[in-house]
Amino acid sequence: MRINSILILFLFPFLVFSQGYSSISGKIIDKETQQPLSNAYLSIPEKGFSSQTNAMGEFKFFFPKIDLDSNIVIAAIGYKNFIKKASEFDSTNVIALERAELLASVQGGDPKTLLKEAFALVKKNNPSSPMYQIGFYLETIEMAKLGFVKINEGILRVERPHTAKQTGIEKVKLLKGRKYEWTGQTAKLDGWGFMNGAAIVTRSLEGGIPDYLDKGNIHDYNFKIDSLMTYFNDSLVYSMSFWPVNKRVKAARNGKIWLNVNNQAIVRIEYEMTPEGVKDVIGGSFVDNTKKVGKSVKGYTQFLPLDGKWHLQDSKLVFVAEFEDKLEKKFATEATMTVQFMANESLKMGRSAIKFDDELLTTNDFPKGGKYEEKFWVQSNHLLPTPAMLEIADKIGVKK
Repeated sequence: MRINSILILFLFPFLVFSQGYSSISGKIIDKETQQPLSNAYLSIPEKGFSSQTNAMGEFKFFFPKIDLDSNIVIAAIGYKNFIKKASEFDSTNVIALERAELLASVQGGDPKTLLKEAFALVKKNNPSSPMYQIGFYLETIEMAKLGFVKINEGILRVERPHTAKQTGIEKVKLLKGRKYEWTGQTAKLDGWGFMNGAAIVTRSLEGGIPDYLDKGNIHDYNFKIDSLMTYFNDSLVYSMSFWPVNKRVKAARNGKIWLNVNNQAIVRIEYEMTPEGVKDVIGGSFVDNTKKVGKSVKGYTQFLPLDGKWHLQDSKLVFVAEFEDKLEKKFATEATMTVQFMANESLKMGRSAIKFDDELLTTNDFPKGGKYEEKFWVQSNHLLPTPAMLEIADKIGVKK
């Protein structure tokens, strides 16, 4: 079946020539729905450089000036690729892409067996030699009616010392970061969140299969191959839905896994926890006189083919909970916490550049940010802040 809708990418790029780097910037939306695409990925595949859109479909992609003759690939699941030489982007470009054709799935066999085979092929499809990534980390808390009350941003170096014969634990170092916090409001949510969310969203398949699908836990879920296939990065992909076998499964989730038809590489894993699963993760008891009731937990992990291997590109977790003060009944609110990692560079690693004392142990200690401006990141790729995020500067009295 062919879908006639068109994806329009309004690119308003400009080239920046400073310190050996260039950049393009723009916005990606779907023409039919007029909605922005928050999961569109840009890359120079043979060089290991990548970036992506923010929640509003906006992006800015920095890359070495020497790669101006390279092709930039823009990819999103369900759409045909857009490919154009980096030097050919200009301020007049309006690029239209048709949605990819949907095809009837021809995958046969037991879906659970196919998934186990995909996990067994991780050592072939994903990096098997030591690698490192430079990427952007974003951690936010948004409260109902108040907007964003906390934003942590940082450029991370993530080292993956994995080999084909053994796995290791990723090491993470904060290269540059800043924090904006409306302390009068975040104090009411003390005790909620992660000490180090970066350790979770920087985890890749080379370091281990997700716990809920690993070893015996995979039998806690039912699997079904979905009836239609689509395209990602100009290659056929099929999806597999999964759901818990019963309500007794701890931290249970309903989800979907996309796999590449040609090599069984895992393209994307996404899920949303069941109501019972949310209760396992976000309890409803009183802690420090505050009652916390979980509403939803969802997340995804996206992989991108770079230089012949599938690398972690984008990982995101979103938690929503209701809070009520036991002593001050007037304080009742809903808060959303988000943690996300976006990879920018994926390169082979020689010696480790992270000493023991340099490892990131908590994101709570990011340095306090000053003026909220983009030039803080210099030529580092980052997720562009939305207007709603920028409002935090007014709340805490810093300049935008």
